[in-house]
Amino acid sequence: MSDTTTNTLGMLVAREDAPEALQVAEQLAASIAGALNLRQHGDATFAVLPEGYELRDVTGAIEKAAPIRNRCQGAVTLGDVDSLLAYCADQGCQESGYIYADPDGRSITAVFNDQRLRSVPGWRDHRAQFTAQLTPECRKWLEHDKKAMGQGEFAEFVEDNFADLNGQDAQTLLNVASTIQATTGINFSSARRLQDGQVQLTYNEVIDAKAGADGALKIPQTFTLGLRIFKNGEGYKLTARLKYRLASGGVKFWYELERPERAIEDAFAGYVATVREKSGYAVLIGKP
Repeated sequence: MSDTTTNTLGMLVAREDAPEALQVAEQLAASIAGALNLRQHGDATFAVLPEGYELRDVTGAIEKAAPIRNRCQGAVTLGDVDSLLAYCADQGCQESGYIYADPDGRSITAVFNDQRLRSVPGWRDHRAQFTAQLTPECRKWLEHDKKAMGQGEFAEFVEDNFADLNGQDAQTLLNVASTIQATTGINFSSARRLQDGQVQLTYNEVIDAKAGADGALKIPQTFTLGLRIFKNGEGYKLTARLKYRLASGGVKFWYELERPERAIEDAFAGYVATVREKSGYAVLIGKP
């Protein structure tokens, strides 16, 4: 206890000459002495107080009063791979950090103060993350995969998403949708597979409850989609098989995408390859 603290305590006891005053003076003296008794432990600073008081970490308060932080920390979320690469380059932690690629979560996370160097174990709390997000158009085709649709619903779906169709079969599908939409009533009676692999559906147009003109619709066995799988990403081709089922004069349509998960994996693997090639960091497959 300092001479100043002792003198202050003596003055309070002499002036008040009471046990209450003595207790208050002792508490005041202990608080002052404890507050001045700072201990350093690495970068952390602690104030040691007598029994009955709590130990508080005042590192944050002291750091906030300083012009700069003690060390880099925190996490950022980035919207594309180019931004992730730029941020990683600015940190310059190729020797101490890792980049983790998680195919299941479709995320790439850079940990700059990792424990790559055994001589300098890091806190692992300085990070940057990019998560690949599916585009709205890709999500829509995935959500309707293997979902049976009625004639009108199928026609509207094809017309609304015609921009995603690729190749010669795109126009064929649009013609099918247009025919269904333009006809007030259709009774489908039969179907047969043609030599070119397409299917011909025979129908009869119903007009005023009477049989009208007969017709036939050619539908392709497969069709191709040209989609951007991830936002800010490149386009990929997906193949879909067109299915149908005749029932009570009507027809149900649906499509089945061929291994869409493989296309998603390939698209994400392309991001990982770019980061591994351009970042200069060690890239690991897994979660941080």
